[in-house]
Amino acid sequence: MVPEYPQFKDLDIKDWEILAEHLSKIKRTICELVLANIVIWKDFDCPKLTMVNQNLCVLINPLNELSYFLEPLGHNKIEETVKICLSHTKRISRASESFVSSLPKNLYHPTCLPGQYDYVYSIPELAQLSGKKFDAKRNHIKKFLSRYPDHGFVNLTAENKDKAIRLFEKWFESKKDSRSFSKMAYVAQKSALDSAFDNFNELKLAGGAILIKEEIKSFYIGSKLNNDTIDLHFHYCDPNTAGLSQFSLQKACSDSFSSYKYINLEQDIGIAGLRKSKLSYHPLKIEKKFEIKRPL
Repeated sequence: MVPEYPQFKDLDIKDWEILAEHLSKIKRTICELVLANIVIWKDFDCPKLTMVNQNLCVLINPLNELSYFLEPLGHNKIEETVKICLSHTKRISRASESFVSSLPKNLYHPTCLPGQYDYVYSIPELAQLSGKKFDAKRNHIKKFLSRYPDHGFVNLTAENKDKAIRLFEKWFESKKDSRSFSKMAYVAQKSALDSAFDNFNELKLAGGAILIKEEIKSFYIGSKLNNDTIDLHFHYCDPNTAGLSQFSLQKACSDSFSSYKYINLEQDIGIAGLRKSKLSYHPLKIEKKFEIKRPL
């Protein structure tokens, strides 16, 4: 049972069904409002739950920044609920554009969070990679296929955890000298991966892996954001295998997630190289996010 504000409780396994129920009641277009994301990152985000006016409110207490609420999950007395949330922690962050547009413009002046914007793509387009704008992607894939004609593919399951974690360790080893990938980033991602595999079926996760000589060289994991959109939580590739990342993402769209119209590749968190990579796939839409602070 989630307590009424001002009482809170730490997120635990018993709360997943409650979270899912409240998430299902609102329009969801951003990755923060995916059940799996709230759950698998809990060791880093340290979420706490409370009820405000029958709305489920999630307080995020991340290890690398000040606490904030996600947008309330519900439709009951939202303006009053926002005031209560802001009186507690002074900000609601990673809020969707549809949510902030519903608030009185004379009271709230949301701030854009470009590093948190989600990149959304057409799945049929990324599955086919047709046209001049994808020439480079197709060339990378051709190189991979010519070098590794005997590659394999498997649908990812919880049983693939050990092999997938070994690839993650290799991937992170190649990033360890980058200022964008700190020890904290390693610990956070490793913990989230552990949680994803340990709760793979309960969170209704899905994914695939590319194998070369029975070794996982790339894997991806996603889950449903809404009826049309899959959210891609993880995508790791062997950094020494040319063309693999392009082939793996195409495989995700042409195979694992082909029943969806769109794929959300989440945010670039302000990393220039990651932003360049995401833009190179020509997003169909950028889902903006905002921060709301207590009015002066």
